[in-house]
Amino acid sequence: MNSLENQIRELSKITVANNDYKKVEKELQLLGKKLITDYVIKIGDITVEPLWVEAYYSNVKKGFIDPFIHGKEEQAKFGILYFHHKTDDSRSGVDICLSLCEGNESKYYLSYLLKYTLVNGEFTTQSQLSAKIRKAYDLLPNKNDILEISYNKSETDIVGYTTRIGLNVKDSDFQKEIKKRYASLNLAIAKNFDKTYSIEKRLPHIESLAYSFLSTYDFDKEKWCKEHLGYCLKNIK
Repeated sequence: MNSLENQIRELSKITVANNDYKKVEKELQLLGKKLITDYVIKIGDITVEPLWVEAYYSNVKKGFIDPFIHGKEEQAKFGILYFHHKTDDSRSGVDICLSLCEGNESKYYLSYLLKYTLVNGEFTTQSQLSAKIRKAYDLLPNKNDILEISYNKSETDIVGYTTRIGLNVKDSDFQKEIKKRYASLNLAIAKNFDKTYSIEKRLPHIESLAYSFLSTYDFDKEKWCKEHLGYCLKNIK
Protein backbone atom coordinates (compact mmCIF):
# COMPACT_ATOMS: atom_id res chain seq x y z
CA MET A 1 0.00 0.00 0.00
CA ASN A 2 2.93 2.35 0.67
CA SER A 3 3.76 2.50 -3.03
CA LEU A 4 0.21 3.55 -3.89
CA GLU A 5 0.17 6.16 -1.13
CA ASN A 6 3.54 7.53 -2.22
CA GLN A 7 2.20 8.01 -5.74
CA ILE A 8 -0.81 9.87 -4.37
CA ARG A 9 1.41 12.18 -2.34
CA GLU A 10 3.57 12.90 -5.39
CA LEU A 11 0.45 13.75 -7.38
CA SER A 12 -0.75 16.19 -4.71
CA LYS A 13 2.57 18.10 -4.93
CA ILE A 14 2.30 18.96 -8.64
CA THR A 15 1.42 22.58 -9.36
CA VAL A 16 -0.22 23.40 -12.69
CA ALA A 17 1.18 26.39 -14.60
CA ASN A 18 -0.26 28.01 -17.74
CA ASN A 19 -3.07 25.44 -17.98
CA ASP A 20 -0.54 22.69 -18.69
CA TYR A 21 -2.16 19.60 -17.22
CA LYS A 22 0.20 17.00 -18.71
CA LYS A 23 2.14 16.19 -15.53
CA VAL A 24 -1.05 15.72 -13.54
CA GLU A 25 -2.59 13.69 -16.36
CA LYS A 26 0.44 11.38 -16.43
CA GLU A 27 0.41 10.85 -12.65
CA LEU A 28 -3.32 10.12 -12.65
CA GLN A 29 -2.75 7.58 -15.44
CA LEU A 30 0.05 5.83 -13.54
CA LEU A 31 -1.98 5.82 -10.35
CA GLY A 32 -4.97 4.37 -12.19
CA LYS A 33 -2.75 1.76 -13.81
CA LYS A 34 -1.49 0.61 -10.41
CA LEU A 35 -5.07 0.51 -9.13
CA ILE A 36 -6.33 -1.78 -11.90
CA THR A 37 -3.27 -4.04 -12.14
CA ASP A 38 -2.17 -4.38 -8.51
CA TYR A 39 -5.33 -4.08 -6.41
CA VAL A 40 -8.80 -5.47 -5.86
CA ILE A 41 -11.59 -4.21 -3.62
CA LYS A 42 -12.75 -6.70 -1.00
CA ILE A 43 -16.19 -6.24 0.54
CA GLY A 44 -16.84 -9.24 2.77
CA ASP A 45 -17.05 -12.21 0.41
CA ILE A 46 -17.26 -9.97 -2.64
CA THR A 47 -14.18 -9.27 -4.77
CA VAL A 48 -14.33 -6.31 -7.15
CA GLU A 49 -11.60 -6.30 -9.79
CA PRO A 50 -11.39 -2.98 -11.65
CA LEU A 51 -11.13 -3.25 -15.44
CA TRP A 52 -11.77 0.39 -16.35
CA VAL A 53 -11.46 3.34 -13.97
CA GLU A 54 -11.79 7.07 -14.54
CA ALA A 55 -9.83 9.64 -12.52
CA TYR A 56 -11.54 12.59 -10.84
CA TYR A 57 -9.19 14.99 -9.08
CA SER A 58 -9.48 18.57 -7.89
CA ASN A 59 -6.79 20.43 -5.97
CA VAL A 60 -7.51 24.16 -5.90
CA LYS A 61 -4.21 25.06 -4.23
CA LYS A 62 -2.27 23.32 -7.03
CA GLY A 63 -4.32 24.68 -9.93
CA PHE A 64 -5.96 21.45 -11.12
CA ILE A 65 -9.69 21.98 -10.69
CA ASP A 66 -11.69 19.34 -12.55
CA PRO A 67 -15.15 20.84 -13.16
CA PHE A 68 -16.62 17.36 -13.57
CA ILE A 69 -15.81 16.13 -10.06
CA HIS A 70 -18.70 15.93 -7.60
CA GLY A 71 -16.56 17.25 -4.75
CA LYS A 72 -18.28 15.14 -2.11
CA GLU A 73 -16.78 14.71 1.35
CA GLU A 74 -16.05 11.04 0.69
CA GLN A 75 -13.75 12.06 -2.18
CA ALA A 76 -11.48 13.85 0.30
CA LYS A 77 -10.86 10.58 2.18
CA PHE A 78 -8.83 7.45 1.54
CA GLY A 79 -9.90 3.88 0.89
CA ILE A 80 -13.67 4.26 1.12
CA LEU A 81 -16.38 4.01 -1.50
CA TYR A 82 -18.45 6.93 -2.71
CA PHE A 83 -21.91 5.98 -4.02
CA HIS A 84 -23.25 8.60 -6.41
CA HIS A 85 -26.88 7.99 -5.50
CA LYS A 86 -28.84 6.58 -2.59
CA THR A 87 -30.75 4.27 -4.92
CA ASP A 88 -29.56 1.67 -7.42
CA ASP A 89 -30.69 2.69 -10.90
CA SER A 90 -29.31 3.67 -14.30
CA ARG A 91 -27.71 6.82 -12.83
CA SER A 92 -25.71 4.82 -10.31
CA GLY A 93 -21.96 4.99 -9.98
CA VAL A 94 -19.35 4.06 -7.39
CA ASP A 95 -15.92 5.60 -6.83
CA ILE A 96 -12.96 4.34 -4.82
CA CYS A 97 -11.68 7.42 -2.96
CA LEU A 98 -7.92 7.95 -2.65
CA SER A 99 -7.31 11.37 -1.13
CA LEU A 100 -4.62 11.67 1.56
CA CYS A 101 -5.46 15.05 3.09
CA GLU A 102 -3.48 15.12 6.31
CA GLY A 103 -3.18 17.55 9.20
CA ASN A 104 -3.26 21.16 8.03
CA GLU A 105 -2.80 20.25 4.38
CA SER A 106 -5.27 21.97 2.05
CA LYS A 107 -8.16 19.73 1.19
CA TYR A 108 -8.28 18.14 -2.22
CA TYR A 109 -10.53 15.52 -3.82
CA LEU A 110 -9.36 12.35 -5.56
CA SER A 111 -11.37 9.33 -6.61
CA TYR A 112 -11.60 6.81 -9.42
CA LEU A 113 -14.95 5.88 -10.90
CA LEU A 114 -15.30 2.11 -11.19
CA LYS A 115 -16.67 2.15 -14.74
CA TYR A 116 -16.28 -1.54 -15.59
CA THR A 117 -15.37 -4.28 -13.13
CA LEU A 118 -15.47 -8.00 -12.47
CA VAL A 119 -17.57 -8.70 -9.37
CA ASN A 120 -16.73 -12.21 -8.21
CA GLY A 121 -15.75 -12.82 -11.82
CA GLU A 122 -18.95 -11.42 -13.35
CA PHE A 123 -18.60 -8.55 -15.83
CA THR A 124 -20.32 -5.51 -14.32
CA THR A 125 -21.03 -2.05 -15.72
CA GLN A 126 -21.07 1.22 -13.81
CA SER A 127 -24.84 1.25 -13.45
CA GLN A 128 -24.94 -2.35 -12.19
CA LEU A 129 -22.20 -2.13 -9.57
CA SER A 130 -23.91 -0.39 -6.65
CA ALA A 131 -26.76 -2.92 -6.53
CA LYS A 132 -24.22 -5.75 -6.21
CA ILE A 133 -22.15 -4.29 -3.40
CA ARG A 134 -24.12 -1.64 -1.45
CA LYS A 135 -25.70 -3.91 1.19
CA ALA A 136 -22.45 -5.76 1.88
CA TYR A 137 -20.54 -2.48 2.09
CA ASP A 138 -23.05 -0.99 4.54
CA LEU A 139 -22.47 -3.96 6.86
CA LEU A 140 -18.70 -3.53 6.98
CA PRO A 141 -17.36 -2.42 10.39
CA ASN A 142 -14.25 -0.89 8.74
CA LYS A 143 -15.27 0.74 5.49
CA ASN A 144 -11.78 2.12 4.80
CA ASP A 145 -10.13 -1.30 4.83
CA ILE A 146 -11.25 -2.62 1.46
CA LEU A 147 -8.24 -2.16 -0.85
CA GLU A 148 -6.13 -5.32 -1.09
CA ILE A 149 -3.17 -6.39 -3.18
CA SER A 150 -4.32 -8.65 -5.99
CA TYR A 151 -2.94 -12.17 -5.86
CA ASN A 152 -3.95 -12.75 -9.48
CA LYS A 153 -1.79 -9.97 -10.88
CA SER A 154 -0.68 -10.72 -14.43
CA GLU A 155 2.57 -9.47 -15.92
CA THR A 156 0.89 -9.55 -19.33
CA ASP A 157 -1.88 -7.06 -18.53
CA ILE A 158 -2.48 -4.70 -21.45
CA VAL A 159 -3.18 -1.16 -20.23
CA GLY A 160 -4.31 1.84 -22.26
CA TYR A 161 -5.64 5.35 -21.68
CA THR A 162 -8.49 7.27 -23.27
CA THR A 163 -10.94 10.06 -22.46
CA ARG A 164 -13.63 9.68 -19.83
CA ILE A 165 -17.08 8.68 -21.05
CA GLY A 166 -20.19 10.85 -20.80
CA LEU A 167 -18.66 14.25 -20.01
CA ASN A 168 -21.10 16.57 -21.74
CA VAL A 169 -20.05 20.13 -22.57
CA LYS A 170 -22.94 22.34 -23.68
CA ASP A 171 -22.38 25.36 -25.93
CA SER A 172 -24.37 27.47 -23.48
CA ASP A 173 -22.15 26.53 -20.53
CA PHE A 174 -20.12 29.50 -19.25
CA GLN A 175 -17.35 27.00 -18.35
CA LYS A 176 -17.38 25.56 -21.86
CA GLU A 177 -13.70 26.10 -22.69
CA ILE A 178 -12.46 24.93 -19.29
CA LYS A 179 -14.65 21.85 -19.44
CA LYS A 180 -13.44 21.03 -22.95
CA ARG A 181 -9.83 21.11 -21.76
CA TYR A 182 -10.49 18.75 -18.88
CA ALA A 183 -12.75 16.48 -20.95
CA SER A 184 -9.94 16.06 -23.51
CA LEU A 185 -7.54 14.58 -20.94
CA ASN A 186 -6.94 10.84 -21.13
CA LEU A 187 -8.08 10.04 -17.60
CA ALA A 188 -9.81 6.72 -18.32
CA ILE A 189 -7.51 3.78 -17.63
CA ALA A 190 -8.41 0.28 -18.82
CA LYS A 191 -6.80 -3.14 -18.97
CA ASN A 192 -7.28 -6.23 -21.11
CA PHE A 193 -9.46 -4.60 -23.74
CA ASP A 194 -8.41 -6.77 -26.68
CA LYS A 195 -10.37 -9.42 -28.57
CA THR A 196 -9.16 -12.28 -26.36
CA TYR A 197 -12.01 -11.33 -24.02
CA SER A 198 -15.52 -12.51 -24.81
CA ILE A 199 -17.99 -10.03 -26.26
CA GLU A 200 -19.78 -9.93 -22.89
CA LYS A 201 -16.62 -8.53 -21.34
CA ARG A 202 -15.60 -6.29 -24.23
CA LEU A 203 -14.78 -2.72 -23.24
CA PRO A 204 -15.59 0.36 -25.35
CA HIS A 205 -13.12 2.66 -27.14
CA ILE A 206 -10.87 -0.29 -27.99
CA GLU A 207 -9.02 1.49 -30.80
CA SER A 208 -8.28 4.56 -28.70
CA LEU A 209 -6.97 2.37 -25.89
CA ALA A 210 -4.90 0.35 -28.36
CA TYR A 211 -3.27 3.46 -29.87
CA SER A 212 -2.35 4.56 -26.35
CA PHE A 213 -0.87 1.18 -25.48
CA LEU A 214 1.04 0.95 -28.76
CA SER A 215 2.60 4.40 -28.29
CA THR A 216 4.93 2.77 -25.74
CA TYR A 217 5.13 -0.67 -27.37
CA ASP A 218 8.60 -1.37 -28.74
CA PHE A 219 7.99 -4.52 -30.76
CA ASP A 220 6.11 -5.43 -33.96
CA LYS A 221 3.00 -3.24 -33.67
CA GLU A 222 1.32 -4.61 -36.78
CA LYS A 223 1.69 -8.14 -35.45
CA TRP A 224 0.27 -7.08 -32.09
CA CYS A 225 -2.77 -5.53 -33.79
CA LYS A 226 -3.51 -8.65 -35.80
CA GLU A 227 -3.13 -10.91 -32.76
CA HIS A 228 -5.09 -8.75 -30.31
CA LEU A 229 -7.56 -6.86 -32.50
CA GLY A 230 -7.85 -9.06 -35.56
CA TYR A 231 -6.87 -6.20 -37.89
CA CYS A 232 -4.24 -3.48 -38.16
CA LEU A 233 -4.93 0.05 -36.97
CA LYS A 234 -4.35 2.94 -39.36
CA ASN A 235 -0.93 4.59 -39.31
CA ILE A 236 0.58 1.84 -37.19
CA LYS A 237 4.00 0.65 -38.28
